[in-house]
Amino acid sequence: MTQQSAFIHALHTDPWAFPFAVLFVLLLFDLSMLVHELGHAWAIRKLLGDDALLEVKAGIGVFYRRGRLSLGILPIWGYARFTESMASPMQWRIIFLAGPVASVFMGGVFSTLAMLPIPSNWAQAFVIMGIANYALAAVNLIPIPPLDGWKIVESYLPAFGIHLKPAQRALLYRWGMVFIIVVSGLFLLENGFYHG
Repeated sequence: MTQQSAFIHALHTDPWAFPFAVLFVLLLFDLSMLVHELGHAWAIRKLLGDDALLEVKAGIGVFYRRGRLSLGILPIWGYARFTESMASPMQWRIIFLAGPVASVFMGGVFSTLAMLPIPSNWAQAFVIMGIANYALAAVNLIPIPPLDGWKIVESYLPAFGIHLKPAQRALLYRWGMVFIIVVSGLFLLENGFYHG
């Protein structure tokens, strides 16, 4: 039985299996994004103090909000907003490196869970989430605005006499985001969402 026919058979056997699987995967991705942003938040609080942390948001389409934390159902984007003027260049680098480090940690957690004596479909889901977290860390370190890698590079610009004005920075971030969306869309068109 091919994976596709097994999937169709499973849908006929249990029509709730697919919606549950989609919700479960969304929650795992939400958790992954939240841990990434909490990595930034932890560094901000340790280096600059609790008052410097203004907001932590993971995902869009907010379904939960408490204090400075907002969680969205779609794990597409997130950020940890803080009083940037308080951070030295070295603190800035540590803050923006902390998110990818947290993602690598989560990748390790999921990879470890996949090795437990659990059903193979659960193990496969955890393997995929481990890979997704390692990918999240790696992609975020690419120096394209507004990814973490760019923000690390940005901290070195004043040493070369480059001082971005807020409007220039906003423009870079906007066009960087457009570039990321276009490249991601082209990648999905070329490769699809999943090859089993």
